[in-house]
Amino acid sequence: MQFRTSIRILSFLTLILAQPMGAWAVLGGNAATIGQDGQPVASNGHQLAQHSNGVQQQSVLTAQNVTVTEYAASGVVFAISWSGPVIPDLSRLLGTYFPQYAAKVQTRPITARNTPITVQTSTLVVHASGHMRAYSGSAYAPALVPPSINLITLGVDP
Repeated sequence: MQFRTSIRILSFLTLILAQPMGAWAVLGGNAATIGQDGQPVASNGHQLAQHSNGVQQQSVLTAQNVTVTEYAASGVVFAISWSGPVIPDLSRLLGTYFPQYAAKVQTRPITARNTPITVQTSTLVVHASGHMRAYSGSAYAPALVPPSINLITLGVDP
């Protein structure tokens, strides 16, 4: 009986991992890839928002029904936020910043499973929280955020 349960779990995990993940713009990456990142989510009739302060914002819906919103200025993605039923692949979203995130998360004390995660360094800020079917978070690179940008107005936790 235990063997069958193990096979079922392994089969389920294989199916989940085999799902197409899509590509997202990477934190610190080229903003030109934003339009290729998934199914655009229409917001007030617009798929790509251009703010008066020069910030481009686009939300895409991934194959896992996670809405990923990407913020770019001067051709560079400086912030990303997400919400959905699963945690997105943060190694893909954070790109070269992921090792910093992983190192900080590994050193934090083990607490309750649904405890919000906050990583705050001079080069990366990540806020993530949620529970099954309701995850959300945001990440940004402080050095890439234009000085005139108020992250709160964009919906990114500072």
